[in-house]
Amino acid sequence: MNSSHPWTRRAFGAGLLALSCAAAAQGAYPNKPIRLMVGFAPGGGGDAVARIMAEHLGRTLGQPVIVDNKPGAGTTLAPAAVAAAAPDGYTLALAPDSVFGADKAMWPALVKYDGASFTPVSKWARTFFVLAVNPAVGAGGFEQLLAKARATEGGLFVASTQGPYPALILEKFARQSGVKLSQVPYKGGAPAVLAVVAGEVPATFAVPSSVMPMVRDGKLQALAITAAQRSALAPDVPTLSELGLRGFDVGYWFALAGPAHLPKDVLRKLFDASARALADPVVQAKLQQQGYEPAPSASPEEFLQQARQDGAALQQVVEALGIKGN
Repeated sequence: MNSSHPWTRRAFGAGLLALSCAAAAQGAYPNKPIRLMVGFAPGGGGDAVARIMAEHLGRTLGQPVIVDNKPGAGTTLAPAAVAAAAPDGYTLALAPDSVFGADKAMWPALVKYDGASFTPVSKWARTFFVLAVNPAVGAGGFEQLLAKARATEGGLFVASTQGPYPALILEKFARQSGVKLSQVPYKGGAPAVLAVVAGEVPATFAVPSSVMPMVRDGKLQALAITAAQRSALAPDVPTLSELGLRGFDVGYWFALAGPAHLPKDVLRKLFDASARALADPVVQAKLQQQGYEPAPSASPEEFLQQARQDGAALQQVVEALGIKGN
């Protein structure tokens, strides 16, 4: 066959065009399902945030975003899997702020990743802690609680879980109030809250989703929140800063992150999809129902800086207090 024949050249050109289009289609992101790795068991707060966001992201991106729960080892298994994954945008993490610094300080023999192992995409949601007491203890209010604690050997006994946040709250509270706090550790937030309801321990610092339903039922009294400003999640509860502990601000956040060296175009698509989800009133309402405030980032660059700063600050706290994973 004569390759110079116009029909041959035309067919050859059409073939090249088809191959080029196919290659372009194959390279478009995303063109297959995305895995969102979650280091928490199904049913918890982190898992709820992941599923709310995954549903909306899947619609925006045109591909399913599948939540893959991988609990265990202090919630470090999921981030480790993402840190080791190919940076193609198909394996992502629901990243608590601790993965950007505190995890390695808490689990030095276990964790092989650090903040540089990830590409921060966008912050998703944040929450804080509520100082809640048994109604029999808090009848007189915050100042009376402090007075009782100062008059009690051992100070104020607080039911809590292990980890950086309870330790940080107790340390900051003790330093700023002058009241000694004695930690009574429980295996989880729910058992700690129930211990206060039962009168076994007078107080706890717990997330709004665990505390506020009990407050509405009259089983607990909320005295303060650890956030810098009042929140719609607990609108009638003052901040500790309002009550005299100036500048008190302790909370945590969840974000979307990928492996290190995520391509810029993939990063941008994921950031834009996150922003679109967090602007949706339905998503906002669902997050608030789970005890979280929507917390969109201004840009990937802004969030990268925040993630590094928060991770470094939390790591310093963990190291200073000698907190270790249990």
